[in-house]
Amino acid sequence: MGKNIETFEQLTNMLKFIADTSPTYKKIAVYINDNYLQIVFMTTNELAEQVGVSQGSISRFFMALGYRGYNDFLQNLQNMVSKELTAPKRLQFTEKHGIKDKYMHSIFDNELANMEKLGGIMESESYKKMVDMLASTKPLIILSARMSFTIVPYVHYILNKMRDFVHEYTPSSPQWDTVELTDPESVNILAVMMPRYPRALVEKCQKLKKSGFHIYGVTDSEFSPLMECSDSAVCVPLTVSSIFDIYSTPMIFFNILLRDAAKKIPEISKRMEKIENIELNNKVYY
Repeated sequence: MGKNIETFEQLTNMLKFIADTSPTYKKIAVYINDNYLQIVFMTTNELAEQVGVSQGSISRFFMALGYRGYNDFLQNLQNMVSKELTAPKRLQFTEKHGIKDKYMHSIFDNELANMEKLGGIMESESYKKMVDMLASTKPLIILSARMSFTIVPYVHYILNKMRDFVHEYTPSSPQWDTVELTDPESVNILAVMMPRYPRALVEKCQKLKKSGFHIYGVTDSEFSPLMECSDSAVCVPLTVSSIFDIYSTPMIFFNILLRDAAKKIPEISKRMEKIENIELNNKVYY
């Protein structure tokens, strides 16, 4: 990726700088500054049509900003604006663009780009620490809330087959309010926090971190509030250019994470065989 924009002020300053270099770049910069939310849902061709310039000018503009191209910039912009992209706004913008083939291809391209980043993520030290943590015998608590929680039952279901003492808590769980009564050294905590970041989850992780708990985080950005609460965290990109965030890349990430953790669990094949026999005896599957 090219330059990493963290705030709207940085985006504005960058656009002001590039706008002074040519009339065409100024035209593009002004449109981006005024319509940054809509751009998240646009293809290169749509942006070129709206601004009134060629697709080549669009590509050269973003390369001049230090990006590999429009899609490279778009991924950075999506991360930055994810907090502002409420469901009503997303619905408004997607209805405006309709279900066009080029719009769908834009989503597919973003997802493919996200998935390509998984290789680098899995080589990181944070990822390796998370694998070791999941493979340990220490009890594990998975914390999440709202949309972020939707992926947790999948992770919990597989982990429960792999090992003992795995629990999932949300703000509606009775155990949510009593986690702090646990000895911080007796458990590990896996927190899953994706945009829009639930306040209850952020505040719970902050309190647990302050109490000395060991938190391993899965989130979407280096600027997520979970980063400050975690002993170690992994950032998995999301595609936000739809009415709701697209979780296919995090799902693939967790599947591979669980696979790698399984490789480190002693005698897991015996455990899986016992579970299979129990399910056969109980006629679990049709």
